[in-house]
Amino acid sequence: MLTAHVGKHQQAVSSLSSSNTDEQFKAVRFIKNAIIGNITKKKLYMDLNVSPILIKILSDNIYNNDMKIQASVIIGSIANGNEQNILRLVEDGAIKPLLELFNTEDPRLYEAAARALKALLESDKTPHDTIFEEQYLKNIISHLKPCDSNLSGSIAMRNNPYRISEVTAQLISKISINTEEQNKIAHHEAIPLLLNLITSKYNFYPKVQEAALEALSCLCKENKDICMKVINSPIDDESGSTIKSLLNLVHSKRPEMKLLAITCLTNIYRSNTSNTDLKKDILLIVLPALIKLLNIPDSNVLSQSAQITNAQERAPMVFSYLISEDKDLQKAAMEGDAITKLANIIKMTSSEDEEQNNYENYILTNTTLHKERLREVRIHKLFSSLFAIASICAYEEDYRKQVIEAKLLPIIVQSMSHPNFGIRMAACHCTKSLSRSVKTLRTSLVDSGVINPLLRLLSDPDIQVQNVACAALCNVVLDFSPMKKVVLENGGVQRLVTLVHSTNSSLRLNAIWALKNIVFSAESQIKDKIMKELGWDQLYTLINDEELDIQEQAINLLRNLACSNEYDIEETIKGLGETRIINIFETKLQWGIQNTNTNPKVDNIIIQTIWALVNIYAGNEEHKKLLMTDNILNCLFQFITHKNEIIRLAVIWCCLNLTNPDDIGTPERKKKLISLNFPNAFKIIINDPKIDVRNKVKEILKHFEEPLVNYLNLS
Repeated sequence: MLTAHVGKHQQAVSSLSSSNTDEQFKAVRFIKNAIIGNITKKKLYMDLNVSPILIKILSDNIYNNDMKIQASVIIGSIANGNEQNILRLVEDGAIKPLLELFNTEDPRLYEAAARALKALLESDKTPHDTIFEEQYLKNIISHLKPCDSNLSGSIAMRNNPYRISEVTAQLISKISINTEEQNKIAHHEAIPLLLNLITSKYNFYPKVQEAALEALSCLCKENKDICMKVINSPIDDESGSTIKSLLNLVHSKRPEMKLLAITCLTNIYRSNTSNTDLKKDILLIVLPALIKLLNIPDSNVLSQSAQITNAQERAPMVFSYLISEDKDLQKAAMEGDAITKLANIIKMTSSEDEEQNNYENYILTNTTLHKERLREVRIHKLFSSLFAIASICAYEEDYRKQVIEAKLLPIIVQSMSHPNFGIRMAACHCTKSLSRSVKTLRTSLVDSGVINPLLRLLSDPDIQVQNVACAALCNVVLDFSPMKKVVLENGGVQRLVTLVHSTNSSLRLNAIWALKNIVFSAESQIKDKIMKELGWDQLYTLINDEELDIQEQAINLLRNLACSNEYDIEETIKGLGETRIINIFETKLQWGIQNTNTNPKVDNIIIQTIWALVNIYAGNEEHKKLLMTDNILNCLFQFITHKNEIIRLAVIWCCLNLTNPDDIGTPERKKKLISLNFPNAFKIIINDPKIDVRNKVKEILKHFEEPLVNYLNLS
């Protein structure tokens, strides 16, 4: 029975190559009707190798437009939601024949081919190079301009030309992925055509406005030049400007239109176009409208619920991007009760997603497809809402407190074990933001059981999750001694040391940062254990890493190791060796003099190097003597008048430790510093604009004014 069933479909595939045109058309219609909405049949026809035959129909002029339309619809349907099928169709050569069909004068054929190409572009693995060939790109963009001759006719007559513009705008969205692509599309004058489609004269066909808005938002994403072009382009609308037209669409009753207009304005705002009026509009109009989209829809109003749910899936991520690094918007968002609304989405979505384990081993069929798509929506909603929470509480203590009071911590911790890597990553971002808190709130975070999931995620299969988990761990262990022991006892240090050897520079950076924070204010025993795992040779390698950020953190680790007592300083010098430790300070300080003012990262390395020196100069006589080389002292002298006040202050602290009145070797060191003209250099900054520097300058000058005989008598 099954063989007969398959045979019927095999016959349909064979009939596509029949010499009888009626038989061909009957077969292509049969296949189309069989596969639409039927995953099993799509797989069957791909197994029957229908792909090359369909592509031949597109390419060969012996087939009429009706056959090509049907073949395009089949390709689009097979590709829909199935990356494996997309890659097979692309590999079989579907893209170029579809693009060739765009030359047709038959709008039905163009629409079918464009929708098929759009389905193929759903995969980020689909190559764009052929589409960006001059003749094809120019042709695509030309279809953004609808034929307006029937603008006053009935909706039935008017819809077809606007569907062409709609699907073309949707294509533009799919191929505006990076700056190069965005600029090529803008170069072919797509922006004025898209702006035309968002004007009020197309209110009768909102789908074309929505498609144009999405294309504009994709073109504007992180592209300041295009944003400026969009803002300054003339627009044939009663509003008189692009921004006002977009703001009008923010007031739309359609949630999708509202969100797309908000997204477009968000991307323009985040491009730093320095438009002060836009900031007011964002605060007063855009952000409140976006926060309203975070409301959970009334499930009793089914049509409204479906529309809002669709917009709500994406709204938290737009919200996150809009308020990121903007304290004014974060404050306004909190005052608009955004945290409560996001918490409601997270609680509802995570409770719905508790059935996720039932999805581990099932085979996708028509009966499970709907459930799978609902699950994808839930996952994306939870992911974007967690990300939004991470953004809003990144800087302010009150906002973090509100997140904890909303009882989100257990869900955040639970989400660290979610099967979806995006949710695990978003939960780590939340933890990272919350762990910036003062000690009391950080205690709540630790009490919630966050540390063990974080440690597990250091070995996550996804490198992005490892990275954020490592960054979150940096904050959790800082100045929180119970957690340092938990990390040591649960293999955390060994894993961090493994990550220090990663080829991924971000992972190396976060791993050495975490180790540095564990060592900060730690007992000598903990420092010894960490260096036994890391090794002094590896620390030396990291201090000379090609990435300046990693160098900075590695020197900071050295600074923390050589802190607190003579034992720690002695172990640091022994571990690295006298020759290497002298080399570190001499080369870093000399390099700093040569490169200062070229890069802020250089100053950061100078700062850590001098503060590490401050710690060692706080040691015993031998420790001080070891690092009082002419090269080091000459470098310190040159930094006395550095533009960075932290560097000036650190140099003063070095000299304070070298001239401590209680130390037996102070007279000799003081003579040395006087011979190098240190006191006169300090007098130059006696009226330093920074009060900390001024106070310490007075103190060091008192040290130098103290008669040497007093030191000798003391000895």
